Amino acid sequence: MDIVDLKILELLKDNSRMSFNEISQSVGKTEATVRRRVKKLTDEGVIRKFTIDYAIDNKPRTRATVKIEPDFKEIKRILKELLEIEEITNIWRLSGDCGLFMKVEIPSIEQFNPLIEEKISQIKGLKIVETCFITDVIK
Repeated sequence: MDIVDLKILELLKDNSRMSFNEISQSVGKTEATVRRRVKKLTDEGVIRKFTIDYAIDNKPRTRATVKIEPDFKEIKRILKELLEIEEITNIWRLSGDCGLFMKVEIPSIEQFNPLIEEKISQIKGLKIVETCFITDVIK
């Protein structure tokens, strides 16, 4: 990934509906080049989805963070299994021995324990260290 890819990602992060033509003008490359780079970033899994910040049904969502300590010998398998859980919207690998930090989004607080107990905790090789509910989004 080079500086052009990073610029493309930043533009899409700010506006996922930006056209390839608009992006090409911003990064100084042809539309075909931008289209090819976005496809490559998508194929590599850097871009996984184009998403929105609110629920389609406009119902409030319950959001929480979950910090886990994975068995780093099993990290590839653990990450693969975590990626399959649709309620997990973000996963960050933290430096050192800090483990993984995830954001989850569920329709209601009542669905949090089943998510933890029936999905996340069922993955062998991980230990849940901390969960926190997001009460307000500042930025």
